[in-house]
Amino acid sequence: MKKCFTINQMRKRENFVDYMRLLENDIYQAIELFYPYNQSNEQIKQYTSSVKEIMTKFPNVELVLHLPHSIYNGLCLDEHLNAGSKEIMMAGMKFASGFNVKKLTLHLGHVDKNVNREIYYEKLVPILKELCDYADKFNQVIMIENMPGSGEFGYGPEEILKLIKLVNKNNLKFIFDTGHAHVSEFDDFSYLYLLKDYLYHIHYSDNDGSKDAHTRVHSGTYDFETHFKILKEINYHELHCMEILHQNADDLIEIANDVNEYED
Repeated sequence: MKKCFTINQMRKRENFVDYMRLLENDIYQAIELFYPYNQSNEQIKQYTSSVKEIMTKFPNVELVLHLPHSIYNGLCLDEHLNAGSKEIMMAGMKFASGFNVKKLTLHLGHVDKNVNREIYYEKLVPILKELCDYADKFNQVIMIENMPGSGEFGYGPEEILKLIKLVNKNNLKFIFDTGHAHVSEFDDFSYLYLLKDYLYHIHYSDNDGSKDAHTRVHSGTYDFETHFKILKEINYHELHCMEILHQNADDLIEIANDVNEYED
């Protein structure tokens, strides 16, 4: 099992130094980064140089990048609120290419619940085609993440599958988030079965089904036993990314241990 952990865009160089022992001891084999566009110039410089240091010291570590995501960065709404979102995504892809990142996590964005959801396919398909073509220049794959609530597009498995098929690009895939699935109205494992042919990455966290809490595996009620059985059935061999709230490397060691029982 190739394990991954996240380093958000606000982490400092001392955090990166602390994380290095996780890579030295082969506890984790991959890192999911975040595009630090919304930070100060000093923090962007510090984050970028720290990633480069990781690359130099650990050239075999796989890097993934999470594209910008918030109410202000979405591809669905036309209002000024989301102006320039497509361009921000492209800037994130270019940033990722400097670190040889091949996988990009994407939130599609918020929707107006008073608008028929079918309308959003018409808006999203041409945008995603353009983004996929741009990502292809860097040999990158865009991965649509399932969302925890109907206020964002990409909520249900059928919605995601329909969009992927409409876009019809080889580098548009699916990333499954266990915590998001567990608070949705859909069966947790319907995403895995319906989107197994496109599954390219997994975010791990747990909760009690009431809200997306980003807590450790087995701290809530998600059925990880069944989850890993299904992954064997569908022959999943990509990364297992711990998207769990943590303070330091010691926390991440314990978080990695939570899933060791499922190692092949």
